[in-house]
Amino acid sequence: MSTASRISPVTGHYVTIDVEDVQYKVFYLENGQGQPLVCQHTAGCHNHQWRGLLEDEEITANHRVIAYDLARHGKSDPPLNKDWWKEEYKLTADHYVAFITAFCDALGLEDPIFMGSSFGGNVALQLALRHPDRFKAVIPVEGADYSPGFYLDWWQHPHANAAQVCASGVWDLMAPQSPDADRWATWFYYSQGSEAFKGDL
Repeated sequence: MSTASRISPVTGHYVTIDVEDVQYKVFYLENGQGQPLVCQHTAGCHNHQWRGLLEDEEITANHRVIAYDLARHGKSDPPLNKDWWKEEYKLTADHYVAFITAFCDALGLEDPIFMGSSFGGNVALQLALRHPDRFKAVIPVEGADYSPGFYLDWWQHPHANAAQVCASGVWDLMAPQSPDADRWATWFYYSQGSEAFKGDL
């Protein structure tokens, strides 16, 4: 195998966006050309979940696949111009929708397709409802039309290893027939940080 074939064609970038008078430095990965396909990760996780899609030659031949980290996730920072640590993080549908549309606007995307998984699937439905003319299509992966949210305060108890609890909780949601490699990769992703999970949900 040559060195070039070991180097992924996926590239990473940062973009600063303004959402409701707050600035965010957002990290995203991209690959491919053509129709923009914007991908939202699951709650408490990050854009690594889309690496297989980002490296899929058949998909990227006709689509510019863009997978971003929501603010406070992965490599995207908390707000830049406010004392974010002074308030509890609680994601709302209004902010979530505004964040995604601001991100798409900052990249100059025309008629993008939006795909989100789990809580990303939920916001895909919100985007279709609130901005039917902004997106060419939405793909809600495991999205729900009603999700009241839930709060697991004990995940952040000092006697609990939140990274382990977060990862193990997601492990329990996976189908028993899921391939071991995928199950362990998902567990690993969720063990990387759980601070945002409670606010996402």
